[in-house]
Amino acid sequence: MDARKRIHVKACGCRVDAVTGALLQRCPACDMEEMARNGMPCVPPIGPHDALRFERTPDGPRVVLAHNLGKMEIKFDPRFARHSPSGFEWGYGGSGPAELARYLAYGVARYLGVHPSRWDQFDYQAVKWEFVARIPWHGGWYHASEIYEALGLSHYLNEPEW
Repeated sequence: MDARKRIHVKACGCRVDAVTGALLQRCPACDMEEMARNGMPCVPPIGPHDALRFERTPDGPRVVLAHNLGKMEIKFDPRFARHSPSGFEWGYGGSGPAELARYLAYGVARYLGVHPSRWDQFDYQAVKWEFVARIPWHGGWYHASEIYEALGLSHYLNEPEW
């Protein structure tokens, strides 16, 4: 059977193997639901060659992920706050930077295909001190490779870029 004919797209947008019923790709809504079920915020995958823009807006700090598919905001979800109920920050070693570092580490874990129940094994405190705390108050563009290095995952930086 042709591989393209084996892919069935459900009404929600999830892609499944028509023969085995195996889930091939979740739609965004089901993806968010799965992460919430695991007690984790919905964080986009952060690849080793992606870029991140940290910027100040009238609504507060904003983090935008830029990769080969375009740009998307990494949004804070207060339901899953562990350190800072008010959201993300950077430029020092407080609770807002810890919250941001946790989301960034989760994005790396998601890119690597780690199940959400194991995301907390990633040392986001290292990301906070080695990356987030060093970003100047005004923000700027940064390479995701710095997050991988803080997590001790620099071997992923040798992967080819898309």
